[in-house]
Amino acid sequence: ELSVPIVPITPGVAVMPIIGEIDTHRSTLIMQTGLDKSAHMELSHLILDISGVQIVDTMIVNNLFNLVQALRLLGIETILTGIRPEIAQTSVRLGIDFRKINTKATLEQALEGIGVRRVMNK
Repeated sequence: ELSVPIVPITPGVAVMPIIGEIDTHRSTLIMQTGLDKSAHMELSHLILDISGVQIVDTMIVNNLFNLVQALRLLGIETILTGIRPEIAQTSVRLGIDFRKINTKATLEQALEGIGVRRVMNK
């Protein structure tokens, strides 16, 4: 659970921060945890934040795409955040097409995009 946490934000919305290296085992764990916990938590939105991932290859991207597609089948919208410039550059060079994936630069933008606003006490 510590290697693939899902952090609830509001009812129906959670974040899965992915930090560090992703190998085949961890990629499988991300898929299983993402599906199981998202369904169990009855999420409408899951934000995958990859700002803590240093290296992305085609295997990682393919597995993230598979997770997004599987979550879509469960009725859960997925937003990918935290794509760093070097990851964007590598993805373009590898010919990876992100057009079918909802992406935002930051977690804050993703939350605002689904209507989660900061509440300030005065």
